[in-house]
Amino acid sequence: MKKPRLFLLISAFFCILFFSFPTLAQNVFPAKGSLESSGDGLWNYYKGKTRTTVKRNAPMFEKLSDNNYLLDYTKIKGVEIYLSAEFKDNKLALLQITTPFPEYKSCGKDTKDLSRSFADIGYALMGTQFDKKQCSQQKGTGTPYLCTADDYACVYRLCPGKSWMLVCSIVK
Repeated sequence: MKKPRLFLLISAFFCILFFSFPTLAQNVFPAKGSLESSGDGLWNYYKGKTRTTVKRNAPMFEKLSDNNYLLDYTKIKGVEIYLSAEFKDNKLALLQITTPFPEYKSCGKDTKDLSRSFADIGYALMGTQFDKKQCSQQKGTGTPYLCTADDYACVYRLCPGKSWMLVCSIVK
């Protein structure tokens, strides 16, 4: 009588352990391609992938508009950061990091310097690097700052408003 109970108890213990371990592992190890585990860069990870592959690999895949999807969201030291993607012809065309930007009255040197420091973090998350020859300040609303490589470009605004965004896009 005691042997079947002991067997059932041990079996139940291993079942609980077996089914809870994957859940625990997901909580401990963030998924590749997430804001918390960007590896060698989010742009490098997602560039050229199809919508189906991104959906399978992204931590989230929530539709924001027709071809725009939220891939990840996190808070780092109380600051919200969003990762979103846009698709064209079923392939990733644009990857964007968005975060709130502190209020300012006029766009002066301090605002632009803060935006550039946000860009340093954004470029690190994206896994992109540009030298000064590849970048230039553009004319336009918010003073866009554009950097181009052979097959992609990244842009952010020096005077962003309420939200700061770094957008990287395929260039054909």
